[in-house]
Amino acid sequence: MAAFGFDAGTYNMIVAFRKEDGSIAFKREVNAFLELELDDFVFNMMDDAEAPLIEDKERGVFYACGQAAVNMAHSINTLQLRRPMKDGCLNPKERRAQEIMSDMIYGMLDDVGPKDTLFYSVPANAINQETDADYHSMILKRVFEGMEDDQGRLNLNLFEINEGLALVYAELEEKKWTGIGISCGAGMVNVCMAMYAAPLFKFSLVNSGDWIDKQASRAIGEETTSYVNREKEKIDLSVDSPEYVHRAIKGQYEIMIHKTVQGIKKGLEQAQQRAPDEPIDIVVSGGTSSPKGFPQMFKKELEAAKLPIKIGSIVRPKDPLYSVARGCLIAAEHA
Repeated sequence: MAAFGFDAGTYNMIVAFRKEDGSIAFKREVNAFLELELDDFVFNMMDDAEAPLIEDKERGVFYACGQAAVNMAHSINTLQLRRPMKDGCLNPKERRAQEIMSDMIYGMLDDVGPKDTLFYSVPANAINQETDADYHSMILKRVFEGMEDDQGRLNLNLFEINEGLALVYAELEEKKWTGIGISCGAGMVNVCMAMYAAPLFKFSLVNSGDWIDKQASRAIGEETTSYVNREKEKIDLSVDSPEYVHRAIKGQYEIMIHKTVQGIKKGLEQAQQRAPDEPIDIVVSGGTSSPKGFPQMFKKELEAAKLPIKIGSIVRPKDPLYSVARGCLIAAEHA
């Protein structure tokens, strides 16, 4: 029986698995879609290009999913890219969200066999906004439970794992899986502190990548977030006096990091555990943490917070986009 890890992210969904030579391989798909008028020629051309498609003949539309949808939306300004997930959970405003995610997930997991082991990432409930992570986790479980092959249900050995804990599995094996994992994705910042792989506390914040885009756009009077999103990829957070747009983006990063560190401080206080003698490493990953200067900004905020633990290294994964999926795979291999 094989092991698989699945990162069910707000913007990226990633599968991790072992190849025959023992190395880890990944499959990635963008968690987004377009609703298009059903045109046989366009549908067939996209089908030939192996784009994930869902046909709805009754409504006269079809859904183009994944990277193909992103490419079309970037090329045709009148198309609106839609997302099955929002703020780290299933998007309640998208009635077809579960169906669309199911189709994409099944296409990504075509190598999974009967009774294989699958660990999939789930968020913690947010502490700054009402979210329903429990319902989201239940829907994901039902999606994976519904997987079939020609002989019927696969009956996978399914386990959920907190997104922040998956980072601890991925990056802190030499530290006996003790430390803090912080995953800064599109929808949420997910945080988990673990000792010997056992979570002490976990929480999330709905003020990550999408939130930064929205708040910074509002601050500079932009009606859409696309401009800020592009500029965010260029920003250097170590610059003291950035220009107008970057100043707005940097300000939102400062708010995000401050709230994250204060959440860690509160979690440590509520856990009421004796402070470890050894310094605790912190893994910071995810696309929102990628700008230059982010580790320095984060470390400065940690020092100012005066946490009741010694802070060791700020660990930056070599493959930040794939680190959560890799941690899920490692957990599956140790199940």
